[in-house]
Amino acid sequence: MKRFHLLFPYLLLGVLSVAIALTNMDATSSSSTGRLVDVVCSMEVNKGWDIHADHNDQRYYFCTTQCRDQFVATPSKFLTASCMVCELPLSDQPTFPATYLGQTYQLCSQAHRSTFKQDPAAYFMHSMWGIPSWLYYVSIAIVLIVSFGVFDWLSRKTTTTPDKEAAPKKSVHIPASEIVGEGERLAQSGMIGASPVAAINLSLPVLSAQAINMVGANAQAKDRFDLLSLSWIRFAVRSRIFRSICQAIVVALFLLTIAAGLFGNQNPALNIAPILTWTIWWALLIVLIMYAGKAWCYVCPWDAIAGWIEKLSIWKKSEDGLSLRLKWPRVVRNIAIATLMFVGLTWIELGFGVTMKPRITAYLAIGMLLMTVVSALVFDRKSFCRYGCLVGRVSGLYALFAGVEVRSKDSGVCKSCHTKECVTGSESAYGCPTFLYPGKIESNTYCIQCMECVQACPHDNLSLNLRPWGSDLVNEGKPRADEAYLALLMLTLAAFHGITMTPVWQQLVDAIRESVDVGRILGFSLGMGMLILGPIAIYAVLVGISKSLGDAHAVQSFTYRDYFIRYAYAMLPIALFYHIAHNLEHLLMEGPKIIAIISDPFGWKWNLFGTAGWVIPPLIALDKLWIVQVFMVLVGHVYSLWVAQKISLRIFGSSQSAFRSQLPMLAGMIAFSVFSLWLLKQPMEMRTSAM
Repeated sequence: MKRFHLLFPYLLLGVLSVAIALTNMDATSSSSTGRLVDVVCSMEVNKGWDIHADHNDQRYYFCTTQCRDQFVATPSKFLTASCMVCELPLSDQPTFPATYLGQTYQLCSQAHRSTFKQDPAAYFMHSMWGIPSWLYYVSIAIVLIVSFGVFDWLSRKTTTTPDKEAAPKKSVHIPASEIVGEGERLAQSGMIGASPVAAINLSLPVLSAQAINMVGANAQAKDRFDLLSLSWIRFAVRSRIFRSICQAIVVALFLLTIAAGLFGNQNPALNIAPILTWTIWWALLIVLIMYAGKAWCYVCPWDAIAGWIEKLSIWKKSEDGLSLRLKWPRVVRNIAIATLMFVGLTWIELGFGVTMKPRITAYLAIGMLLMTVVSALVFDRKSFCRYGCLVGRVSGLYALFAGVEVRSKDSGVCKSCHTKECVTGSESAYGCPTFLYPGKIESNTYCIQCMECVQACPHDNLSLNLRPWGSDLVNEGKPRADEAYLALLMLTLAAFHGITMTPVWQQLVDAIRESVDVGRILGFSLGMGMLILGPIAIYAVLVGISKSLGDAHAVQSFTYRDYFIRYAYAMLPIALFYHIAHNLEHLLMEGPKIIAIISDPFGWKWNLFGTAGWVIPPLIALDKLWIVQVFMVLVGHVYSLWVAQKISLRIFGSSQSAFRSQLPMLAGMIAFSVFSLWLLKQPMEMRTSAM
């Protein structure tokens, strides 16, 4: 069973690959078919799907049978020329032409022609069908069956006499000044010259004054595989030059994105910046976290450029540098800045349509770069990576679920080591840049997988393990309030991204604007606040109910704050897998366009690699995409149930109390998973035709 847990992520990836392959098995060459568009919903389609209808000796292709049936019923409705702006049929009166992407379109008036020319891409969005009703209701039934089945199975596995792992532990509130990493303690003790960094400026509840050291057990467990046992991976990880080469490739793409955004054609269909940033990178980042943990940090262009500037060196270790090495301000030694930036980016992205604006995309990339460089020049080590980077903090929480970890092989070797090169640095490698002591790492959250500790350790005692999904979430660790709030925001913002693409969102914004008489941006902001704070308020109520039910038979009393913080981590798998399910739409439907645009990244009619004229259709049929999306939601749901059960046992130590306390959380998880399915059922407005 343990080996199955280790292999499951790759089996899941294999299933998705097979679904994509089956979709494209009968697809013909793009050069011979050209661009095929569903005349009903304006979605680009794959001829290999073979959903078509003939009319007046011409064959039309469709994304689903629903669109085909609508066309067959009233073909004239979809073939009659209409104005691109008002969508009214064009009569015999004079029309006003406008050209976009080499094709001429007719408008009903000069005013509408001017409107169209201001932002032509906006008129080529299309609606993509959501999962059909029958699949939606079947999926809800499966969620209920799985929920109570898994819940009952997990409950039966637990005996009424708690084992050692589930035994209740005293709840201790440790002041923020005392919650510091081992690396920071070593810094304070004088072993290294780095400035000491204290922990967050909050009083956080911790389950035990003695943190559980899972390191040695994890490294020796049967469900781990050390990738460093493979010589070629070991060689690559230990090479500073290899990392610099990887960083240089990503930096080149990053600079290309900025240059194209600033100086290229501002039509998002012709510029590489929007699709590379918002469709390819953002979607693949989540997949990368699931399978490779914080691997993005290993090649991060922001960190690479900042490090090169500060150290005046690309790959060689340099003792000198330009940094002032000041301490990160104590008041923000938490992830509050990163959390605010994450919420702010979502507001800017969706409220101002940044995903369709190349220049604004470039400005955001430059802004992030400036923050990273300034931090590197002012503060000690990589303080920004630990506290301020929104990408790092979001990926850090998701990485608790990831299938890769950096851990020590034998904790005894670390205890006997007096030099602690993994913290202090060695002749050829830096000490941990995020103030961790690798010998006692318990979770992935703040490790950036830079591999400095692997290179520095004189005892060869660090491993890069493959592990089962969710490993950190079911370990005790050290729950933190700032992480808990970010986890809940990640859950609600993932859903918010989805709902803004549905007709329901515009109806909500219009209702808000009419009721309080405000403009579009303020109406958007109020709607966003309601949708991200409302679910958190519901969660808070469920936590209160859970506490009241569990306390009746609890062995040890815990505060409401304890419950609120710990159960928040159980929501991460639901958020992660819905995030994946949603982003698969963009990645598989819009992503193929990158093949053509890479030959002409600035939209200047280049053809660098001979692919500029290629038309790559969507990579997966909707009926198969629906199945994959539903399966993703179910997988995330099961993992959240599992994590919640482990958390309940850890809090109460009694299976009876754990069972009772989980009932409200079970209801909340079912509600959110059903809401995720409802979102997938809605027709989504996609960017494909405009990008």
